[in-house]
Amino acid sequence: MSTYVISDIHGAIEPFIQLLSDIGFSTESGEDELYLLGDYADWGTRSIETIGYMMDLDQSPRVHCLIGNHDLMFLQAIEADRQMGFPDIIWYEANRGYKTWDDYVRLSDSNRKAIYEWLLSLSFAVDIMTDGRLYMAAHAYPYFGNRGKLGRIYTKNEAVWHRARSDEDPFRNYHGRKKYDGLIIGHTPTSYYHSLRAGKASAGPNEVFFGKKIIAIDCGAKVLEYPEFGDEYYNARLAALRLEDEKCFYIR
Repeated sequence: MSTYVISDIHGAIEPFIQLLSDIGFSTESGEDELYLLGDYADWGTRSIETIGYMMDLDQSPRVHCLIGNHDLMFLQAIEADRQMGFPDIIWYEANRGYKTWDDYVRLSDSNRKAIYEWLLSLSFAVDIMTDGRLYMAAHAYPYFGNRGKLGRIYTKNEAVWHRARSDEDPFRNYHGRKKYDGLIIGHTPTSYYHSLRAGKASAGPNEVFFGKKIIAIDCGAKVLEYPEFGDEYYNARLAALRLEDEKCFYIR
């Protein structure tokens, strides 16, 4: 059995489906586990189609979907629309939410309701145990639920928005019984971490980043449809990490 982690698909449904094929993951057969760390939509033009595909995958007990900041913004936009008749304009414009919203409003009432309920059901973090190592996976930062004083540090908002430093221990303020070997995140493009380590802008295709306590896997797929982004576009890939041997798989 293998354990795979993918994040920040951002509407890139064709590369995602091809990546699943490359790693040999299928809900129809096998015993592999797949963890998806959020940001399924926005930016990419096939965002709603991508969300629908994730919802189908999520019916399998071997697929575990978490929420990302873009998914949370989408959820909040739906709730704002219900209350005020329009979504949050910052998400719609600055975060390319219109790629998602414009197709969402064309759906039937039942399909919109299904998406809303699925977004509400998504977790903010999950523990992954493999080969004697314990990881937490989250979109951006650890989340332990409502645990008193920890709530001021490890909040739901931090779990999807925090920019973790490459050298930090994200569990330094957690004093529970579990001993985590590392945190696996998306959210922050890996080029950011590699450029900090190298002291200069990273060159070449984006790669998964392995820090002391952080593994970052967002390789910039959100700009796969935007050649005007120059090097950021040419270096962008979608990545899958296999935890057992830390092998990385990439696709554009």
